[in-house]
Amino acid sequence: METIKIIDLLTGKTTYKYYTKYKETQWFNRDEMIKYQISKLRKLIHHCYVNVPYYTNIMKERNINPKAVESMNYLEQFPILTKEIIKENYELFIPINSNNIKGIKTSPTGGTTGSILNKLNDANTRSSIWGSYRRFYDWMGITPGDMILTYWGGHIRKPNYREHFKTILSNKLRNTISFNAYDTCPNTIDLIIKCLKSGKIKLIQSYPQALYTLALKLRERGNSFKIKAIMTTSEPLMPQHRELFREVFNCEAYDQYGCGEIGGIAYECEAHNGLHITEERVYLEINKNNELLITDLDNFAMPFIRYYNGDQAEFASEDCLCGRKSKVMKRILGRTCDYLLCRNGQSLHWAYFWHLMFDTEIALKRNFKKFQIVQKSEDFLLFRYVGDKLTKLDEGILLRMIREKMGDIKIDFIKEDDIECSISGKYRPVINELIINNY
Repeated sequence: METIKIIDLLTGKTTYKYYTKYKETQWFNRDEMIKYQISKLRKLIHHCYVNVPYYTNIMKERNINPKAVESMNYLEQFPILTKEIIKENYELFIPINSNNIKGIKTSPTGGTTGSILNKLNDANTRSSIWGSYRRFYDWMGITPGDMILTYWGGHIRKPNYREHFKTILSNKLRNTISFNAYDTCPNTIDLIIKCLKSGKIKLIQSYPQALYTLALKLRERGNSFKIKAIMTTSEPLMPQHRELFREVFNCEAYDQYGCGEIGGIAYECEAHNGLHITEERVYLEINKNNELLITDLDNFAMPFIRYYNGDQAEFASEDCLCGRKSKVMKRILGRTCDYLLCRNGQSLHWAYFWHLMFDTEIALKRNFKKFQIVQKSEDFLLFRYVGDKLTKLDEGILLRMIREKMGDIKIDFIKEDDIECSISGKYRPVINELIINNY
């Protein structure tokens, strides 16, 4: 029996059913996909009108007919939903028929702003998410039984016995060995190298920056390995990351996009032409600022209709070369708080600094492992870095080029032994304290 079926039996999910369905739907044409989405939307809207007080009130106030779902444009009648609205009306988002919804679980989701929401989802939603995720494994060429190495940020608190046992069992079923990206001592690096040299590892899952830092150390030791794929998430995957991963691990990197409230949203296929939106389970709109509005077509435990999560993206105008007709996210632009505010009132995206570091070759010459830009005020930045000390010439070049974009600002360059990750375990190349403090 496939591992996915065993996990379904143990957890009460139906992941295999969705995985089988999504292997078929990935080749739907546009009309077929829209028809599939509308069928899900009808069920969701009926449920919201009958069982979810917040949406019952909205639909009555706006005279929205729950039986008139004929296209996905129907959603434009609904207001934009934010995390703050959910928190202010939390009880109204809980369905009155919750006892009839299988496998409701509560989990906190935060994000870069630290605003925590205790979201709900059900077994059906989790099954759909994991079904799309398993299909992503197919795209990466990963098959059941392939061994996986995960390199994530570990929990700060020590897990209790039940959590520890659950993790061990999950890793065993998924044929996974885990390493803590916070533990960078030589012994841990030696264990990772031993694991990779065994030839059993076929997939590495990690945050891009954590794996990039590890790969630099492996290259310094003269190590090179051959695996099937790298899977990254949660942080920007840059061209320099992909290049180093090819050099050290002799494989391609596959990115994915999701958020804590919704789950998996888009995945990169073998054509590496962008990220395919999982239209079978989410419907995405984009506003005038390229910010996403997400409708989860599966979640009946806490419906998210036109949910604003603060992320920005660009959609591709053409179909992917792989032949799949699902819409493609060409670029994930980041969050509002990934921008710095310039003195002229304009904003500057974090990616400018990444390209600046590598285009000037300063990152390579000074062996940068990490860097982080912290905006303390409109005219003051901290430039933190882990690597060899910058020369006065380096600092002068960076100061001049940043001022060209941001105006006459002060910059303090600070050499660090390490740069801490956020509470969620993610590395953030830019922190705008002006936006975060007013979010």
